[in-house]
Formats: sequence, C-alpha cells, structure tokens
Amino acid sequence: CTYLYGCCNDIIEESVMTLGKYHAYDPRFIWLTPRQENPKIREIEGSAYIDFVVSQTDIRPDYRNNRLELGKIIASIDSLKSDGDITLDSLFIKGFASPESPYSNNTRLARERTEALKDYVSQLYSFEKDFISTDYEPEDWTGLRRFVENSNLDHKKEILEIIDSSLEPDPKEWRLKSRYPSEYRFLLDVCYPALRHSDYRIWYRIRQYDDIDEIRKIFREHPSKLSLRELYNLGASYEPGSEEFNEVFEVAVMIYPHSETANLNAANSAMNVGDMKKAERYLSKAGNSPEAIYARGVHAGLNKQFNKAMEFFTLAQEAAVRTEDFSVYEAISEAIDNMKTIINY
Repeated sequence: CTYLYGCCNDIIEESVMTLGKYHAYDPRFIWLTPRQENPKIREIEGSAYIDFVVSQTDIRPDYRNNRLELGKIIASIDSLKSDGDITLDSLFIKGFASPESPYSNNTRLARERTEALKDYVSQLYSFEKDFISTDYEPEDWTGLRRFVENSNLDHKKEILEIIDSSLEPDPKEWRLKSRYPSEYRFLLDVCYPALRHSDYRIWYRIRQYDDIDEIRKIFREHPSKLSLRELYNLGASYEPGSEEFNEVFEVAVMIYPHSETANLNAANSAMNVGDMKKAERYLSKAGNSPEAIYARGVHAGLNKQFNKAMEFFTLAQEAAVRTEDFSVYEAISEAIDNMKTIINY
C-alpha cells in the first residue's frame, strides 16, 4: 500500500480500494506531532513516616525506624543527582500531625518537625538556600477519613459524619473519643501513627535528546526520560506499521496515559494492526480535536459502520473549520468523498 506523507512524516492520505465488485475501506491515518517540551520538567513524590519522641521536634536518625524512613528521601535525591542528564530544581516537604488534641500543640509539632526535616536534609547537600520549601498541616483529617472509609469499623457511618461535620478539630476529636471509645482506641493505635508523616516532592529537569541513535538507546534503557515529541520522532524513524513503529506508540501512551496526543497516535497504531478494541479504548481518551474525531470515523469505517464513519468525518470537517485547523481539512474532505463512494456503491 502507498502512503502519502505530510509535514513531520504525518500520513494524511485517505483512499478507496476496488476489490472485485465492491469498494473496500482503506484508511490513511492522521498522526499528531506532539509539541516540543522545553524544558522537560518531571517530579517524583513520596512519604516518610518519621518518629519523634513525644512532644519533641528534633530528628533522631537512630530512633525506631527513622533510618529507613529518612533514607527514602535521601535515596530519591541521590538517584536523581547521580544521573548526568538530570538537574534538580526544587524539593517541597509538607508535614502532618495526627488529630490528637490539643490542636494548638499539633500546629507547633507539625511546623517545627517539618522545619527539622528540612534542616536535616539541608545539612546533607549543598543546595541553594531556597531549594527546599515547606508547608505543614496540623492534623491529617483527610487521611483519617480515607482510612475509616476503607475500613470495617463498627459505627463507620456515624464516625464519618463526625469527621465531615463543621465542628472545630478539638471538639470533633472529643466527640469521636467519647461516643465511640473502642473504635477511637483502634484508630489511635492503628491509624494515627500513619497520619504523622512528611510528604515530599522533588522537581527536576531532563536534558533534550536530538540524535535518533541516542533516543533509540534511551528508549531501551530509560524510556520515561523521553518527551512525547522525542518518542514521536523515534517512531517516525521506523517503517509505519512495523513492530518497532507500533512499540514506540504503545510505550508512549503507557508513559503519558493522560495525553490526548499519545492516545490518538496509539489508537492509530492499534487500528493499523487491526486491534479495534484497544483502539477504542485509546480513542475514548483522545479528546475532541478534528484529528481525534476523524480517527473515530476511521474506527467506524474499519468496523464497516460506514454511515457512522460519515457522521464522524462530517463532524471532524466542521471542527477543523471551527478551529481553523486547515492542515487536516483536505484529508478529511477526501475521506468524506471516499466514504460517499463506498456508501453509494
């Protein structure tokens, strides 16, 4: 079969094949070129459950399981710092205390323990002064609610109602303790320790990759370091429909599952090898651009739903005019003409 390439190696032609006494639908796909991502900002996040002596705020690495919990943050930072392609941008730490009254004391503990963790990490590295930023939440009622919601506690409904009430934190906790003492004791022993945590998030930049051979190497070793545009460029270096070509677009949508562009291109790749179910799943997350609507028409056409395909193509044409996306208007118009031939044959 013959492909007509447009800008950025996009296959844009739609054609009809005559087989014997009937016309078969032979689609051509519109591939979306992702926007250039510069800089390539990424983030990793996690939680550390650091234990403190009662009412104390100083970090004690050898206290209980602190060595392991502190190691989570350190390992995250070190893994990024050791990669020559990565530049660290910032670290954010947010500390939480559990809902044990009084609220004023929990405010102090959450604030000072968060600052203590910041100071501990700062002493290990030569970061810029403003590299680490912090915040704190005196009582993690959100975490408590999530635990109760997923539990089999007696009086679960009533406890959730108290948690969701407009009461101030101290009266709210007192009501839990006084009305449901056994359940409160269980929460205090099992849930509350996990509510004393420090969430952290590290932002970093990955350098750009321009050489296809280098991109191919990174794809095999660390594909998550590639931008969607770099993955697209790699895919375009292979023969359309080849195993390597399809693999790239499958990996791209796994790395960027919420990208409409990645889902559209993955849908095209799936349709190109006849996997209609997978394509339908991707198309549901491909958005409503003219190209995505057109692809739904292609999907319908390949399923021999020609009238439905015509509806999608018409909608895609209208969307192209409305959004002034004239780069695909001609291809969509040709698809409409070809579909008319099939329907009227």
